Amino acid sequence: MASSSSDATPVAGGKGEGNFKHIGNKMKRQEMYRKHRKTKREEKLKKRIQQAKEEKGEGGAEKKKARLAKNIPRTIERTRDYNPTIINAPNTHDGPGYSLPVEGSSKDLAESGDEEQEGDVEEEEEMDEEEDEDDPHAPPALLITTSLPSNSTSPHLSSANARSHPAERTREFVDELLNIFPGAEYRPRAKAKGVGLGKIAGWARTRGYNGMIVVGEDKKEPFSLTIIGLPEGPTAFFRLTNIAMRTEIEGHGRSTGHTPELILNNFTTSLGHQIGTLLQSLFPRIPQLEGRQVVTAHNQRDYIFFRRHRYMFKHEEKANLQEIGPRFTLKLRSLKDGLPKGAGVWDGEIHFDGKPKEVAAPDEDGEQSSEQTQTKRKRTQRIDDEQTGLSFEWKPKMGVSRRNFYL
Repeated sequence: MASSSSDATPVAGGKGEGNFKHIGNKMKRQEMYRKHRKTKREEKLKKRIQQAKEEKGEGGAEKKKARLAKNIPRTIERTRDYNPTIINAPNTHDGPGYSLPVEGSSKDLAESGDEEQEGDVEEEEEMDEEEDEDDPHAPPALLITTSLPSNSTSPHLSSANARSHPAERTREFVDELLNIFPGAEYRPRAKAKGVGLGKIAGWARTRGYNGMIVVGEDKKEPFSLTIIGLPEGPTAFFRLTNIAMRTEIEGHGRSTGHTPELILNNFTTSLGHQIGTLLQSLFPRIPQLEGRQVVTAHNQRDYIFFRRHRYMFKHEEKANLQEIGPRFTLKLRSLKDGLPKGAGVWDGEIHFDGKPKEVAAPDEDGEQSSEQTQTKRKRTQRIDDEQTGLSFEWKPKMGVSRRNFYL
């Protein structure tokens, strides 16, 4: 019995072209669907070939321009809600200029060959040392430490000092951070003997540190990243996800001791500029970079993707990128203008010369004066502990619409 030709055509009342549900035989239905898909691919290919020929001919540039202007993809970034804090003007933040040679330095004296007295040379060397300390292009001094776990994560350890030792995965991540930031220094949290983060920030501020990075740990994994700008803040708390160490990246390169180039992408709002400035403060500002390393902080839908690469110049005209690692993703949870609670009041001076102070035996009058100073310190701490509030705090309802972005 011959089959009717109506079985090979789609039903007119179906959902659309390519609906073969009216064919009862499964093998026949699949065969007709494959033929239909093949016909559509061939038609699409012919259309693209004809379109490419037209755009190569006369007036092709105008046709291509009109086509690209019409065919704009509808993405989440293009359909985001209006944010009044978006800064459309170009970045005009003042940055350090080129370092100029200092007049009368010891190097210039050596080049000129003039003989002077030994006292003048010593004064010159002292001036050079002071200038090296105040060099705007020097790497910022960063203090890296870990968070203090709670009793719930390790209930068998009653001492806070015993609970302050990070897990192996967290120590590996700290080593990766030390390799990224040139002026970073790691201090174990166990040395703080249970002291809070605010007092540690105040301690680091009086010793000349320019910033703090605190790696939070949860279930023996790096969970959060707190970046504190010293001496006056701000304090940013990030959720840390998608961590990949250098050894976990296939074909990764080796890092060198050169200062990396910093690239900040898509930080368009005023809040985004604050976060970008905070990330920029972790790296030295060098006008002429050496080496081939580059660090990228790419913001997309309020997720900051951190990557580190190196340039590979295989040809004179093209350059490739080889990832060094690590890679991780940051999500801003809160931003505070000042330091954490308990940092105390700062007098604006650094009271540390690298030498421990000698403690003298107290007298009776000295004991009374020490008690008065302690009460004054407690009063100033109470005044400082009054939080002025968070400038930004992420809440779960902010991610419902998927159209609001704050960075």
